[in-house]
Amino acid sequence: MIILRVGYAIGLAWAVTATAAQPVSDVSTSPAATIAEATSRAAARLPDLAAADASRAQVAAQRRSARGPFVGPPMVSGDLEIGSEGLSEQEVGVSAGFRWPGEGRAARLAAERSGFVIDATLADARLLIAGEVRSAWWALASTRAVLAVERGQAALADQEVVATTRLVSAGVQARRDLLLAQAEQSAIDARLSAAEQDLATAQATFEALAGPAPVQFPPETPTANGVGVDEHPAVRAALARAAAAEAQAVASRFGSRPRIEGSVGVRRERDDVRGEFDNALLVGVGVPIGRNYAAVAESAGAQAEALRATAEAVRMRTRLEAERLAGARRLDVARRAVGEAEARRTALAEALALTERGRREGEIGFLEVLRARQTVAQATRDLAVARVAALAAISTYNQAQGVLP
Repeated sequence: MIILRVGYAIGLAWAVTATAAQPVSDVSTSPAATIAEATSRAAARLPDLAAADASRAQVAAQRRSARGPFVGPPMVSGDLEIGSEGLSEQEVGVSAGFRWPGEGRAARLAAERSGFVIDATLADARLLIAGEVRSAWWALASTRAVLAVERGQAALADQEVVATTRLVSAGVQARRDLLLAQAEQSAIDARLSAAEQDLATAQATFEALAGPAPVQFPPETPTANGVGVDEHPAVRAALARAAAAEAQAVASRFGSRPRIEGSVGVRRERDDVRGEFDNALLVGVGVPIGRNYAAVAESAGAQAEALRATAEAVRMRTRLEAERLAGARRLDVARRAVGEAEARRTALAEALALTERGRREGEIGFLEVLRARQTVAQATRDLAVARVAALAAISTYNQAQGVLP
């Protein structure tokens, strides 16, 4: 009878991870039916997505500002001189800083590559949030599976206490056995409370990411061939940042050069003898005395950022290659662990059956029976966790392949 009840608890735990999901209404207040749906909801809350339009507008403005021969808009200036006899002199001029040859093209290239960074960063952010959702999804599934097992064990403990109490009242069983059964009941209730706390934590984590927690947990399918390492969103984002940083470093070098400014104006000046205005064309050139060390420092900082971003791209590529190999190994180990956990639970369940029979025949004491039940209960929990871990390993493998749910 105990074996059947333990089997029922295992079935209840495994039902939590069933692959068939009931269709739900596609609204934000309904539980997500799949990891893909949960990822879409989480991605809709990404800060990078909220700022994407503003970032693109910034890039467009940078492109426009890089056009033309001048750095920044030309400046119009005017002067008036009024004496005792009225207006005696007026001057109007336009001045602007000139770009160096190739500077505008370098600035436009830097802006263009900054635009590439926006899209690459969004793709990387979606994959990162998918990883968080995958982890939260299977953490919630694991806690629910453990809770199902603990509830099954609690029900068995309650039945055992009731049966033992009846036998003690009839004088068939010693009161010591009742105390042992009650102690075991208290221990199981404590584990049940801990499992409920873990479930509350896992559910809060998931809901903070993707809204209402799912009812069932359909698994993913292992991706046979993911994207290449250089096409992985994380690597593409790192390479895009490195390219943008290098382009910005090239563009900033022009700012460290002396900036030549030119001005053109017209002056009207009253002749004191004739009383008439004379006109004059004014052409001026301004050359800084010394270097702009603030611009030199900015250029050096841009070059340092380019080198840092390039090194980060190389490091990211190496790390992802290692993660792919590790993901495949973890998937194999997790699948083997399920078989090992099943074999262990089966063996312990058979041992429990023999222990129960020995108790009925008076050869084994009640304490040994309780210990055997505790061992089977632990094996049941381990099996439930191993099954969920095997499904989680598939998601981890897909994450390392750079594939969205």
